[in-house]
Amino acid sequence: MAKPLERALRRLIDPAYRALETRARVLRYLFIEITQRCNLSCLHCGSDCSKDAQRDELTTEEWLRFFEYLPGHFDRRELALVVTGGEPFCCPDFDAILGGLKAQGISWGMVTNGFTLSDANVAKVVEHGIMSMTVSLDGLQDSHDWLRGREGSYQRAVEGLRRVAGAGLPNFDVVTCVNPRNLGELDQVCDVLRECGVPAWRLFCIFPKGRAKENPALKLSDDQMRQLFSWMKAKRRELAGTGFVLNFSCEGYLPARWDREVRDDPYFCRAGINIASVLCDGAICACPNITRSLVQGNIRSDDFKEVWENRFGSFVDRDWMKTGPCSSCDQWSRCQGNSLHLWDDEARRTVLCHHRVLGGSTP
Repeated sequence: MAKPLERALRRLIDPAYRALETRARVLRYLFIEITQRCNLSCLHCGSDCSKDAQRDELTTEEWLRFFEYLPGHFDRRELALVVTGGEPFCCPDFDAILGGLKAQGISWGMVTNGFTLSDANVAKVVEHGIMSMTVSLDGLQDSHDWLRGREGSYQRAVEGLRRVAGAGLPNFDVVTCVNPRNLGELDQVCDVLRECGVPAWRLFCIFPKGRAKENPALKLSDDQMRQLFSWMKAKRRELAGTGFVLNFSCEGYLPARWDREVRDDPYFCRAGINIASVLCDGAICACPNITRSLVQGNIRSDDFKEVWENRFGSFVDRDWMKTGPCSSCDQWSRCQGNSLHLWDDEARRTVLCHHRVLGGSTP
């Protein structure tokens, strides 16, 4: 069956598929934020991480106990852990964390800024059974170093990409946070990634959280966002058949005519449906990027599975997000208030409507 036809069929059955996934609520991805320490100082950091950041972080022993807990309560065949930070390589006991994951036979991957992807570190994660890696590259050299707050970070990331590509991981991609400064560089960034052997690329828009909330110049204007999606539509057609996969991220409900042009799979915010997170201080929530007010418990005092099964109702039924323009939008049943990480507690509404920007019917 041709791939375009497969995608068309998936979109046709998408409402039924989403309903089934929501009812079943199988935990498939568990993000674990093992530290908020970081070797960069990114302008857009949603967690306001730094080299000295500490928020009563879980001890190594607490993490290892949690890893021991998981196989007895969740099916290892269905669950994958995603190690995040901060920067995971900055965790003081990173080796012990990896050892704990390997000892429990848990499938795992990681998200990294790429600054410390040395030969030794790539070999280390491969030895401990890593299945997936996502690396950030946010433009060409000047743009990346500017956004990441450290000179030389671009070169280190590119060198790391080549090493990871050579390691042959089952899943490997790059994410780029698109902003006004790097928007015009995307063609060149694409060339760099392909030259490095990267198989897949996801694009995000910087959203107003953490440091980015205090720096509105990082946000794309409506015209720039439309420019981004027009570029993606043309670029995906250009890349068809090359084996290099370009997608817009899971962020944002788009008009159907755009969604099928910039993504392989239809929009579905899985936060709290198939995704949960444990933050560096033990807090339990859905997506690691959502507001702290939506934390539902803590592994130091609560049973994780009990929280997952009984306290995530607000992530499943999102009628509480039906405020402002969303309250009268004819796309509510599919959109459900847009991605959960775009919810602003103070404003009591989502901070961005991609559907409106791209010419949908939302007021």
